[in-house]
Parts: sequence; structure tokens; C-alpha cells
Amino acid sequence: MILITGANGQTGRAIIRALSSKGEEVRAFVHKAEHIPELKSLGVKEVVTGDMMDQEAMNEAFKGIRAAYHICSAVNPDEVLIGQIAINAAARSARIEHFVYHSVLHSVLQDLPHHQKKNLVEEIVVNSGIPFTIIQPAILMQNVLQGWKLLSEEGIFEQRFFKSIETRICMVDLEDLAEAASVILTQPGHMGATYEICGPENLSMADMLSVFNQNFKRDIKVQTPPDELWAAQLRKHGSGDYQIGTLLTMFHHYNEHGFPGNPNGLSWLLGRRPHDFASFIRRTMERTKIESSDDV
Repeated sequence: MILITGANGQTGRAIIRALSSKGEEVRAFVHKAEHIPELKSLGVKEVVTGDMMDQEAMNEAFKGIRAAYHICSAVNPDEVLIGQIAINAAARSARIEHFVYHSVLHSVLQDLPHHQKKNLVEEIVVNSGIPFTIIQPAILMQNVLQGWKLLSEEGIFEQRFFKSIETRICMVDLEDLAEAASVILTQPGHMGATYEICGPENLSMADMLSVFNQNFKRDIKVQTPPDELWAAQLRKHGSGDYQIGTLLTMFHHYNEHGFPGNPNGLSWLLGRRPHDFASFIRRTMERTKIESSDDV
């Protein structure tokens, strides 16, 4: 049995699909019972509900599992404490053979609160004495989907990463990340490793626009909302001051310094070249067409 914490997010669901396709039994840990039917439809065998800040609930979730993939909710101010609670639960589990931690690419960037907290959890994991692997993913290509309707229908790409044509960022397809996670969780030879999970390109705004223009057959316009407007939109959807401030700090850093990565580790894990941005966009467009035809 493999445990996935934070299982209801897009990363958790993708990893569940990848593991289920291999015939693995998965236990999902989520905060709300309302997510159980969807997780069961993905192939999850067991679902445990609770709060990751609750040590007893986490202890229960870790009982009888052989491996765990720990995902904390995005930009959580309590990530270090939650990481310690997860490690405590893993240490109490007599059967656990492998603890995989979902971190972030370049967690050493200590001027970024999100990265700083991930780096502290990495230290806890390494010092725990539990067999571990650390995953350091780049920015997900799937983040583009948050503005897909605006992009596909009005030809506007709303973004936060670029203020300069020289800025380059590394992105990774979530499906590649999930496949790599399933390899790490089901095959030997990954204990003690830290893997950077990066796609094959360091993309500029010009690179992304070229892909959009070619596939949408139109000139895509770029829209970068001012910080105040973007923050107001996030507050409307329930984000707090910590999340908003942390994300703005992160975006400003990416704008100034870029966020480069290297695909060699992911290529080795997959045994193939990771998906590039163009193939991700083509696949998304094809799926959108299929979903639209199903609605007719």
C-alpha cells in the first residue's frame, strides 16, 4: 500500500492515476470527505480524512503502508510543522520502507519563503533515518490551464512570470512528474536520491508565444495584471496575506533571475525525453476538443 498525502490536489491526483495504472494499491489522505467519490473513481483503494496538522490523524494514515509520497498544500505557512508531523508518523510506522517528499526546484533560494520552508523540511527528511527520496519539481506546465478559457477563446495569455524578454523559466509536464513519481515509488534504486524534475526547455515569453501562435493560428496577446489586482483576485478566492505575499515574492524573483533547470534527471527516470511545452499544448487542445464534442 502506498500513501499519498495532499491527495486531492492536481499533483496528488496525477500520481494516483500513474500508480493505479501500474496496479498499485493506493491510500489517499485528504482533508474533506467530499473528495472521496472522485478519488475512488481514480482507483484509490482507501481514503483517510483528517488534518495534516493532527499527529494522531497522520499516524493513522501511515499505519500499514510500505511507502509514502508527501505533498503539503500549496504555499502553506505551516509546511515545516506539517513535514515534521509526517516524518513522525512515518517513524512510528513499522512497515514503511520509503518516504518521498515533494519539494521544489532550487529549494536553496533562501530569499523565497516557500523555498525556504521546503528546504527546512528536506533537512528533516534527510536527518530522519527513514529511507527517503526528495523530488524537486519545476513550475508545472498545467499552471497555464488556469487561464485556458481566456487564452483559447480571446487569444489573451494572462501571466505572472515574465517582465523581460530575457527571462527564462523551466517548466515540467505534470504527467511526466507523476510517471517519474510512480517509478520512484515502485522500483528499487532511488533511496537517498534528490531529483530535479524539469522539462527539456528553459522557456522565454517569446518561446511560449511562438507555441501559442502556431497552435491557435492567431497572434496571442500578453496580459500581466498589476500586483494589486492579482492580489485582490486571490483574496476573493480565499488566499491569505502569507500566500499572496509569498507568491508575489516568488514571481518577482523569477522575473529578475529566471528559474532555469536541467532535464537529465527526469529523462533518466522516464527512459525518454520529457514532454516539451509544444507537445503539452497540442495534447491539451486535443483533449479540449474531445470534451467539447462530448458535451454536444
